[in-house]
Amino acid sequence: MGGWTRRSTTVRTTEPMTRTAEQLREEGLAQVRAGELENALSLYDAARDASSEDEFRELITINKADAMIALGRTGPEVNELPVIIMRRRTLRHVYLAAYALQFKNHIGGSFERAVSYGQLALRTAEEAGEISWQRPVYLELGNTYVENSKFEEAARSYERVLEFVDESQSNQDRQWSHGGALEGIGYCKIIQGQVEEGLAFVHQSLPYFTRSFDLAESYIDLCYGYLQLGDTASAQQWGEKALSIAEDARHIRNGHYMLGEAAFHAADFETADYHFGELAKFYPEFRSLKNLLFAVDLRSIVNLKI
Repeated sequence: MGGWTRRSTTVRTTEPMTRTAEQLREEGLAQVRAGELENALSLYDAARDASSEDEFRELITINKADAMIALGRTGPEVNELPVIIMRRRTLRHVYLAAYALQFKNHIGGSFERAVSYGQLALRTAEEAGEISWQRPVYLELGNTYVENSKFEEAARSYERVLEFVDESQSNQDRQWSHGGALEGIGYCKIIQGQVEEGLAFVHQSLPYFTRSFDLAESYIDLCYGYLQLGDTASAQQWGEKALSIAEDARHIRNGHYMLGEAAFHAADFETADYHFGELAKFYPEFRSLKNLLFAVDLRSIVNLKI
């Protein structure tokens, strides 16, 4: 979901390897899941140095590239990903490299490339007979489509995520994906005018989330949806909850905008002035933005995921 986050995919190689190297790799994956990406890079380097097996070292290259992409960096490992796809040493590595490049191009704003690599990852998962690999790819496709205002395609991708029900309920990544898909479908429906149905989907997503980022995302969608229904009291309730936990700039920006609109429609112009003023601080080059917001309702042209 612009500003949306991504989970790493844990894999194991089928060939034997030194235990020390695999332990280091597993520690690196754990650091990625904990958000400690810099620590993960060092562990991956140590894991690669501890093994002379080509297949394992290729896997480490993918793992490190994944972490570097999440950090917004490039480097030899990231540049190696297309080569890994062409080499086709294992289908698992082709899938992982394509998935990493899907994410890289998504956050880099290369929409067509992101979709292309996503489709490659889906085909590779099918070729390998590992259909469950497709779940995170569909979620990433949904996020890519929604940020490019292709809401029908986004909703279809999110709906595919919900089809993966055979995985263990204890699989936290599966649970998070399920919540993300529910939230994504809800937003798509709200923005397409199916507001009440969309709100129901977003409400369903809440129990799946524990991170403030994901909760703030859903709360802002609820604020937006209730505002669309004209329920300014509920909109203000959810918008304030979003701002109380928001750390991401997009969430703070959207929270102030939605709360400003809710206050304006409730004829609370002092509160509207405050929130529109806070929003205007994000756009110092537009000195008349606050006055514009009092004069024009921009909700019909705003995509909250960008």
